[in-house]
Amino acid sequence: MSETRAAEALHTRIARERERLGELDTALIHLIRTRAEAAHELDELRRKAGGPRTDLTDENAMLRGYHGALGRRGASIALLLLGLGRSEGVAGGR
Repeated sequence: MSETRAAEALHTRIARERERLGELDTALIHLIRTRAEAAHELDELRRKAGGPRTDLTDENAMLRGYHGALGRRGASIALLLLGLGRSEGVAGGR
């Protein structure tokens, strides 16, 4: 394979991986919005039932799960997700 063909093949692979990452980002954004909406709904149901909006036991279990799977940065992601679930809506929402 000539150097030109090798370079073209490499650029093609790079473009495919960029496209793949874009698709994954789109899917993640959808999942994050869906999770935030579900968390907000759960908070509202708890409030209507006369309970606290949040359940620290559940939140701590979630944090441990993310930390166990992804390390310290996973716990940071979990905290961001918890914050999105507590807000009135997700920016750029539907």
